Amino acid sequence: MQFEHQVVIASPISRVFTYMDDVSREREWQPSIVEAYKDPPGETALGTRKRYMSEFMGRRMENTYVTTLFEPNQRVSYETTPDSVLRAKVELRFEPAGAGTKVTMAFRGKLTGPLRFIPQSVLEGVYHKELKSTLALLKQRLEGEE
Repeated sequence: MQFEHQVVIASPISRVFTYMDDVSREREWQPSIVEAYKDPPGETALGTRKRYMSEFMGRRMENTYVTTLFEPNQRVSYETTPDSVLRAKVELRFEPAGAGTKVTMAFRGKLTGPLRFIPQSVLEGVYHKELKSTLALLKQRLEGEE
């Protein structure tokens, strides 16, 4: 699976970037997340791990993402660890959009374990819908807090 979605948020890049990097706030804009942890706590850097417990299609999944690229207010990339249910690479890009921020989220991956038996077309449809609603919720949260 591979896809990319964008959203323009009426908020400065530094605020959007900081909000999205705060693992304690990710449940606010990613409703499928049940629990989220960052190791080590504090500032994100190369090698920082984010561990998630999520609900996806009625199943509980655990994934750990390692930060592979970290350019504050510009780009962040993550890759799952081998013990994750999902094999994925995620890239977030942040660009000026007038007085606001354009956020692009690119995803490339595949499911392993029992979820790998779900037809690819079904998974892609669910992931597209979830990513679009996640970005819409992100926009709503950030624009509603100002």
